[in-house]
Amino acid sequence: MYYFVKSCCLRRLTSLIVVTLCVFTTAIFAGQDGKSLSIVADEWCPFNCSKDSLDQGFVIDMTKDILGAAGFSIDYSTQAWTSALDDVKAGRRDAIVGASREEAQGLIMVEEPFGEHKNCFYTRLADPFVYSSVDALAARRIAIAAGYLYGEPLDSYIASNRPNFSRIQMSTGEQPLLINIRKLESRRVDTVIENMQVMDYSLRKYRISGIRLAGCDAPTPIYMAISPKREDAGKVASMLALGIRKMRQTGKMRELLARYGLSDWK
Repeated sequence: MYYFVKSCCLRRLTSLIVVTLCVFTTAIFAGQDGKSLSIVADEWCPFNCSKDSLDQGFVIDMTKDILGAAGFSIDYSTQAWTSALDDVKAGRRDAIVGASREEAQGLIMVEEPFGEHKNCFYTRLADPFVYSSVDALAARRIAIAAGYLYGEPLDSYIASNRPNFSRIQMSTGEQPLLINIRKLESRRVDTVIENMQVMDYSLRKYRISGIRLAGCDAPTPIYMAISPKREDAGKVASMLALGIRKMRQTGKMRELLARYGLSDWK
């Protein structure tokens, strides 16, 4: 009798250990079953905002809406742009937000753009500078974000002047724009290059005045791009592209963008 009870208890204990290990293993590998998508970028609100904020950015909201309907969970985080791009290309993260086609070379593009970008030039309020072409920047001290591509001819101008700290200053980290704004306010630079929507949002959020728009380049589309290391990258990209088109057709995109004070870019 004693042997039977002892044997029964051991079997129950073994079963409990097995169940516990299964639950633990499932928890460790949750999200690796193809039903999760890890997204990373530097903070570029209102496209993608702080991961801890209620509104994480309209691109993140759209992605959650589209893929959530298919049973996906979204793991969003922010880090410096260069390291974010490296992580996605290496497969350590699944997708990156706000990339141009040039920046996303080697990645799987979501062919439907998530927005529009144009390089805009900002100065202090009393500065009469007006941007007309890259030649107008010759006497300017410019602040940019490290690792960003701005398109031609700006990229060539930046590359040729990068060694000269008095001409080009690059900021890193998760919030390079805020660093550049502070540089402009403290007169360490006299021009900041940034997306208009991102700058407008930041000026409102941090209640910054005394900065003016001095001109912009022509707009170009921006995308989400997915790591080719992910086996279903093409499928996920197609789902997102189709979802963007459907959100536009149903009016859901208009409602979502309105929450951020934006309108459709098309």
